[in-house]
Amino acid sequence: DLEDILIGSFSDAFTYILNLMRTSGDQSSMPPVLFVLEEFDLLAQHPKQSLLYTLFDIAQSQQTPIAVLGVTARIDVMDLLEKRVKSRFSHRQIHVCNAKTLDDFISIARVALSIHSSDQQQQQQIPKAFVDTFNSKVEDILSSESVLSYISEVFDIGKDARQILRTFVVAVSKISNSQPYIDMAHVKPAIARERESAKMLILSSISLLDLCLIISMKSLVQSGNSKYNFEMVYNEYKTFMSRHMIAASGGGAMKVYKKPVALKAFETLVELEIVRPIITSAVLSEAGSGASGRNDLLAGSSQGVRAPKEYRMVQLMLEPGQVLDLVSQRLDVPVVIRRWAQQ
Repeated sequence: DLEDILIGSFSDAFTYILNLMRTSGDQSSMPPVLFVLEEFDLLAQHPKQSLLYTLFDIAQSQQTPIAVLGVTARIDVMDLLEKRVKSRFSHRQIHVCNAKTLDDFISIARVALSIHSSDQQQQQQIPKAFVDTFNSKVEDILSSESVLSYISEVFDIGKDARQILRTFVVAVSKISNSQPYIDMAHVKPAIARERESAKMLILSSISLLDLCLIISMKSLVQSGNSKYNFEMVYNEYKTFMSRHMIAASGGGAMKVYKKPVALKAFETLVELEIVRPIITSAVLSEAGSGASGRNDLLAGSSQGVRAPKEYRMVQLMLEPGQVLDLVSQRLDVPVVIRRWAQQ
């Protein structure tokens, strides 16, 4: 109970708990403690690995009955540990394999979603008729064509059971007294969200100016320009806005942003890797191998890229259809901008 103790941070709280465990006195009076460390590899990447060293040291000293269980998806996690941490590690490893067949993979979802009334007391609390109906609904959902197709995709790509379970979380959270069963109407939107591109999820929160710059690049591509720079993009944006400012009436008038503001928005798209600089072989040979795969638009005039960033050639990493989908999904886009995107 830490309520009556003045603790300023997590580090202070953890230090207090460790000192309490060390000074607990008789080992038989101290209940066993199991520490489960998810994403163990991330803790191994911390400088000095102080948390791992402290826990392993306490476990090895046998002053306190504790056990440390690390869970990770990396098979080379042992190579990340420092020597002092390895010296206190028991080196006991349990390798857990993914489901080998699609039926085994589906059974993971079946076990997680179904009600198992093996306990006698639980059987008395939940009517058997309800359990049978609930499990029957789960079987209907798992055997539907759309769900089977989605589970098969996840199995073929990475066999990540967490993605399957995450998909059904929303549907399970909708269960209530008025709707006591999992509904397919809640499962389908969850599957659609999981299938949606991560790039499109990022783009759903960009500003209207960012969107206008993307549409400007789309217009340049349709005009036959395979590469372009910020000056060309801004001129395309300014030309369109100037042409339609007169058409905008009353409160629907649109604002034309100045070039420094538009440049900041353009840099945001570069940071999100929606826009990528075009690195030629000449630039690579002058800059060396360190420039390969790096975003040099924001790096000033270094690494052999002598042109100002406004004039460095870039390329939009979206297909025209993705731009149209992005515009159609947003409700804050003026009609004039929608028509521009559809041209």
